Amino acid sequence: VSTQSTGGNLNMEDLGNSLREGLGNLGSMSVKGFDRAKQFSQEKMGNAVKTEYDLEYIQLAARVEATQNNINKSSNAARNFLQPNAAARLEDMFNEKITGRGSGMDTRSTYSELLGSHMKIGGQEIGDNTQVGQSLVEVGETFQRLGMMEREYLKDVYENFFKPFSSHLQVEWGNVNTEKRRLDLARLDLDAAKSKVRGARTPEAMQQNEQKVRECQAAFDRQYEQTKILLTDADRKSAEFATHLEEFIRSQINFHDNAQKLLQETYAKMKK
Repeated sequence: VSTQSTGGNLNMEDLGNSLREGLGNLGSMSVKGFDRAKQFSQEKMGNAVKTEYDLEYIQLAARVEATQNNINKSSNAARNFLQPNAAARLEDMFNEKITGRGSGMDTRSTYSELLGSHMKIGGQEIGDNTQVGQSLVEVGETFQRLGMMEREYLKDVYENFFKPFSSHLQVEWGNVNTEKRRLDLARLDLDAAKSKVRGARTPEAMQQNEQKVRECQAAFDRQYEQTKILLTDADRKSAEFATHLEEFIRSQINFHDNAQKLLQETYAKMKK
Protein backbone atom coordinates (compact mmCIF):
# COMPACT_ATOMS: atom_id res chain seq x y z
CA VAL A 1 0.00 0.00 0.00
CA SER A 2 1.13 3.51 -0.70
CA THR A 3 1.82 5.23 2.61
CA GLN A 4 1.25 8.84 1.71
CA SER A 5 -1.24 10.27 4.29
CA THR A 6 -3.69 10.44 6.81
CA GLY A 7 -6.98 10.90 8.26
CA GLY A 8 -7.20 8.49 11.15
CA ASN A 9 -9.64 8.33 14.01
CA LEU A 10 -7.11 7.89 16.79
CA ASN A 11 -7.75 9.87 19.96
CA MET A 12 -6.18 10.21 23.40
CA GLU A 13 -8.40 7.47 24.86
CA ASP A 14 -7.19 4.97 22.24
CA LEU A 15 -3.61 6.01 22.84
CA GLY A 16 -4.05 5.76 26.59
CA ASN A 17 -5.41 2.23 26.28
CA SER A 18 -2.43 1.31 24.10
CA LEU A 19 0.03 2.75 26.58
CA ARG A 20 -1.61 0.97 29.55
CA GLU A 21 -1.50 -2.28 27.61
CA GLY A 22 2.17 -1.75 26.95
CA LEU A 23 3.02 -0.93 30.54
CA GLY A 24 1.08 -3.96 31.69
CA ASN A 25 3.19 -6.29 29.58
CA LEU A 26 6.48 -4.49 30.31
CA GLY A 27 9.55 -5.11 28.12
CA SER A 28 9.30 -4.20 24.46
CA MET A 29 5.61 -3.45 24.68
CA SER A 30 6.20 -0.65 27.17
CA VAL A 31 8.67 0.85 24.72
CA LYS A 32 6.08 0.59 21.97
CA GLY A 33 3.52 2.40 24.11
CA PHE A 34 6.00 5.16 24.88
CA ASP A 35 6.97 5.50 21.21
CA ARG A 36 3.31 5.78 20.23
CA ALA A 37 2.66 8.47 22.81
CA LYS A 38 5.75 10.41 21.71
CA GLN A 39 4.82 10.18 18.03
CA PHE A 40 1.23 11.17 18.73
CA SER A 41 2.29 14.20 20.78
CA GLN A 42 4.78 15.37 18.17
CA GLU A 43 2.16 15.06 15.43
CA LYS A 44 -0.24 17.20 17.45
CA MET A 45 2.45 19.86 17.76
CA GLY A 46 3.28 19.61 14.06
CA ASN A 47 6.82 18.38 14.71
CA ALA A 48 6.59 14.91 13.14
CA VAL A 49 6.19 13.43 9.69
CA LYS A 50 2.87 11.63 9.46
CA THR A 51 2.02 8.79 7.08
CA GLU A 52 -1.22 9.47 5.27
CA TYR A 53 -3.75 6.98 3.99
CA ASP A 54 -4.51 7.05 0.28
CA LEU A 55 -7.52 8.96 -1.03
CA GLU A 56 -9.54 5.83 -1.85
CA TYR A 57 -9.30 4.61 1.75
CA ILE A 58 -10.14 8.04 3.17
CA GLN A 59 -13.26 8.36 1.01
CA LEU A 60 -14.38 4.78 1.76
CA ALA A 61 -13.89 5.20 5.52
CA ALA A 62 -15.72 8.55 5.48
CA ARG A 63 -18.66 7.07 3.56
CA VAL A 64 -19.01 4.11 5.95
CA GLU A 65 -18.74 6.40 8.99
CA ALA A 66 -21.36 8.79 7.57
CA THR A 67 -23.67 5.85 6.87
CA GLN A 68 -23.25 4.51 10.41
CA ASN A 69 -23.86 7.89 12.05
CA ASN A 70 -26.92 8.77 9.99
CA ILE A 71 -28.54 5.33 10.11
CA ASN A 72 -28.18 5.34 13.90
CA LYS A 73 -29.72 8.82 14.08
CA SER A 74 -32.59 7.68 11.83
CA SER A 75 -33.09 4.58 14.00
CA ASN A 76 -33.42 6.73 17.13
CA ALA A 77 -35.84 9.05 15.34
CA ALA A 78 -37.85 6.03 14.13
CA ARG A 79 -38.16 4.72 17.69
CA ASN A 80 -39.46 8.14 18.80
CA PHE A 81 -41.89 8.10 15.87
CA LEU A 82 -43.22 4.66 16.82
CA GLN A 83 -43.56 5.56 20.50
CA PRO A 84 -43.69 9.33 21.24
CA ASN A 85 -44.24 8.71 24.97
CA ALA A 86 -40.79 8.81 26.60
CA ALA A 87 -41.76 6.62 29.58
CA ALA A 88 -43.28 3.93 27.37
CA ARG A 89 -40.28 4.14 25.08
CA LEU A 90 -37.88 3.53 27.97
CA GLU A 91 -40.02 0.62 29.16
CA ASP A 92 -39.85 -0.96 25.69
CA MET A 93 -36.09 -0.49 25.48
CA PHE A 94 -35.64 -2.04 28.94
CA ASN A 95 -37.76 -5.06 28.02
CA GLU A 96 -35.94 -5.51 24.71
CA LYS A 97 -32.43 -5.33 26.14
CA ILE A 98 -32.79 -6.57 29.74
CA THR A 99 -35.83 -8.78 30.30
CA GLY A 100 -36.07 -10.15 26.77
CA ARG A 101 -39.84 -9.68 26.74
CA GLY A 102 -39.67 -7.45 23.69
CA SER A 103 -41.59 -4.30 22.86
CA GLY A 104 -45.09 -3.77 24.20
CA MET A 105 -46.15 -1.30 21.53
CA ASP A 106 -48.57 -3.78 19.94
CA THR A 107 -50.32 -4.52 23.27
CA ARG A 108 -50.39 -1.04 24.82
CA SER A 109 -53.60 0.95 24.22
CA THR A 110 -53.12 3.70 21.64
CA TYR A 111 -54.33 7.27 22.01
CA SER A 112 -56.98 6.57 19.38
CA GLU A 113 -58.36 3.71 21.48
CA LEU A 114 -58.38 5.84 24.63
CA LEU A 115 -60.17 8.65 22.81
CA GLY A 116 -62.67 6.22 21.33
CA SER A 117 -63.36 4.62 24.70
CA HIS A 118 -64.07 7.99 26.35
CA MET A 119 -66.35 9.04 23.48
CA LYS A 120 -68.30 5.77 23.48
CA ILE A 121 -68.83 5.79 27.24
CA GLY A 122 -69.85 9.43 27.08
CA GLY A 123 -72.32 8.79 24.28
CA GLN A 124 -73.87 5.88 26.17
CA GLU A 125 -74.28 8.02 29.29
CA ILE A 126 -75.92 10.82 27.31
CA GLY A 127 -78.10 8.28 25.54
CA ASP A 128 -77.79 6.92 22.03
CA ASN A 129 -81.39 8.04 21.40
CA THR A 130 -80.01 11.60 21.10
CA GLN A 131 -78.08 12.86 18.10
CA VAL A 132 -75.00 13.84 20.10
CA GLY A 133 -75.04 10.60 22.06
CA GLN A 134 -75.39 8.50 18.92
CA SER A 135 -72.61 10.47 17.18
CA LEU A 136 -70.28 10.06 20.13
CA VAL A 137 -70.87 6.30 20.16
CA GLU A 138 -70.30 5.99 16.40
CA VAL A 139 -67.12 8.06 16.43
CA GLY A 140 -65.94 6.36 19.59
CA GLU A 141 -66.34 2.90 18.07
CA THR A 142 -64.57 4.10 14.94
CA PHE A 143 -61.58 5.35 16.91
CA GLN A 144 -61.45 2.15 18.94
CA ARG A 145 -61.22 0.20 15.66
CA LEU A 146 -58.71 2.73 14.37
CA GLY A 147 -56.60 2.20 17.49
CA MET A 148 -56.60 -1.55 16.97
CA MET A 149 -55.47 -0.96 13.39
CA GLU A 150 -52.71 1.30 14.72
CA ARG A 151 -51.46 -1.47 16.99
CA GLU A 152 -51.29 -3.90 14.07
CA TYR A 153 -49.54 -1.22 12.05
CA LEU A 154 -47.02 -0.52 14.82
CA LYS A 155 -46.29 -4.23 15.18
CA ASP A 156 -45.77 -4.52 11.42
CA VAL A 157 -43.44 -1.48 11.32
CA TYR A 158 -41.51 -2.67 14.38
CA GLU A 159 -40.94 -6.22 13.09
CA ASN A 160 -40.42 -5.54 9.39
CA PHE A 161 -38.75 -2.14 9.46
CA PHE A 162 -37.40 -0.95 12.80
CA LYS A 163 -35.76 -4.14 14.09
CA PRO A 164 -33.87 -5.03 10.88
CA PHE A 165 -33.12 -1.36 10.12
CA SER A 166 -31.64 -0.64 13.57
CA SER A 167 -29.69 -3.92 13.85
CA HIS A 168 -28.35 -4.26 10.30
CA LEU A 169 -24.54 -3.82 10.11
CA GLN A 170 -24.14 -3.07 13.83
CA VAL A 171 -21.74 -6.01 14.26
CA GLU A 172 -19.89 -5.12 11.06
CA TRP A 173 -19.56 -1.48 12.11
CA GLY A 174 -18.20 -2.54 15.49
CA ASN A 175 -15.57 -4.69 13.77
CA VAL A 176 -14.72 -1.89 11.35
CA ASN A 177 -14.18 0.61 14.16
CA THR A 178 -11.95 -1.84 16.02
CA GLU A 179 -9.81 -2.49 12.94
CA LYS A 180 -9.60 1.22 12.13
CA ARG A 181 -8.19 1.89 15.59
CA ARG A 182 -5.69 -0.93 15.13
CA LEU A 183 -4.67 0.56 11.80
CA ASP A 184 -4.13 3.97 13.39
CA LEU A 185 -1.92 2.37 16.04
CA ALA A 186 0.01 0.46 13.36
CA ARG A 187 0.48 3.75 11.55
CA LEU A 188 1.85 5.35 14.71
CA ASP A 189 4.28 2.44 15.12
CA LEU A 190 5.48 2.86 11.54
CA ASP A 191 6.00 6.60 11.83
CA ALA A 192 7.72 6.24 15.19
CA ALA A 193 10.12 3.70 13.64
CA LYS A 194 10.83 6.01 10.69
CA SER A 195 11.55 8.83 13.13
CA LYS A 196 14.14 6.68 14.88
CA VAL A 197 15.88 6.02 11.56
CA ARG A 198 16.21 9.74 10.96
CA GLY A 199 17.65 10.17 14.45
CA ALA A 200 20.11 7.24 14.35
CA ARG A 201 23.65 8.22 15.46
CA THR A 202 25.58 5.06 14.50
CA PRO A 203 25.55 2.59 11.56
CA GLU A 204 24.44 -0.18 13.93
CA ALA A 205 21.51 1.87 15.20
CA MET A 206 20.64 2.81 11.62
CA GLN A 207 20.58 -0.85 10.56
CA GLN A 208 18.51 -1.89 13.58
CA ASN A 209 16.01 0.91 13.08
CA GLU A 210 15.67 0.20 9.34
CA GLN A 211 14.81 -3.41 10.16
CA LYS A 212 12.18 -2.14 12.59
CA VAL A 213 10.73 0.06 9.85
CA ARG A 214 10.42 -2.95 7.52
CA GLU A 215 8.63 -4.92 10.23
CA CYS A 216 6.27 -2.04 11.03
CA GLN A 217 5.62 -1.43 7.34
CA ALA A 218 4.64 -5.08 6.85
CA ALA A 219 2.33 -4.97 9.89
CA PHE A 220 0.81 -1.71 8.69
CA ASP A 221 0.19 -3.11 5.18
CA ARG A 222 -1.51 -6.21 6.58
CA GLN A 223 -3.73 -4.15 8.86
CA TYR A 224 -4.51 -1.73 6.05
CA GLU A 225 -5.73 -4.53 3.78
CA GLN A 226 -7.78 -6.13 6.57
CA THR A 227 -9.42 -2.82 7.43
CA LYS A 228 -10.14 -1.99 3.82
CA ILE A 229 -11.76 -5.40 3.24
CA LEU A 230 -14.12 -4.83 6.18
CA LEU A 231 -14.90 -1.27 5.06
CA THR A 232 -15.65 -2.41 1.53
CA ASP A 233 -17.96 -5.16 2.79
CA ALA A 234 -19.84 -2.77 5.10
CA ASP A 235 -20.16 -0.24 2.28
CA ARG A 236 -21.58 -2.89 -0.06
CA LYS A 237 -24.08 -4.18 2.49
CA SER A 238 -25.36 -0.66 3.24
CA ALA A 239 -27.51 -0.91 0.09
CA GLU A 240 -29.78 -3.30 2.04
CA PHE A 241 -31.08 -0.37 4.10
CA ALA A 242 -33.16 0.61 1.06
CA THR A 243 -35.11 -2.65 1.38
CA HIS A 244 -35.96 -1.91 5.01
CA LEU A 245 -37.12 1.58 4.07
CA GLU A 246 -39.38 0.10 1.39
CA GLU A 247 -41.01 -2.02 4.10
CA PHE A 248 -41.62 1.11 6.15
CA ILE A 249 -43.42 2.80 3.25
CA ARG A 250 -45.45 -0.36 2.56
CA SER A 251 -46.66 -0.39 6.18
CA GLN A 252 -47.54 3.29 5.97
CA ILE A 253 -49.56 2.82 2.78
CA ASN A 254 -51.51 -0.16 4.15
CA PHE A 255 -52.36 1.58 7.41
CA HIS A 256 -53.44 4.89 5.87
CA ASP A 257 -55.49 3.16 3.14
CA ASN A 258 -57.39 1.09 5.72
CA ALA A 259 -57.78 4.09 8.07
CA GLN A 260 -59.18 6.22 5.26
CA LYS A 261 -61.74 3.55 4.33
CA LEU A 262 -62.88 3.23 7.95
CA LEU A 263 -63.22 6.98 8.42
CA GLN A 264 -65.09 7.38 5.13
CA GLU A 265 -67.56 4.67 6.15
CA THR A 266 -68.21 6.38 9.47
CA TYR A 267 -68.55 9.80 7.82
CA ALA A 268 -71.05 8.46 5.27
CA LYS A 269 -73.10 6.82 8.04
CA MET A 270 -73.19 10.03 10.07
CA LYS A 271 -74.31 12.11 7.06
CA LYS A 272 -77.37 9.95 6.40
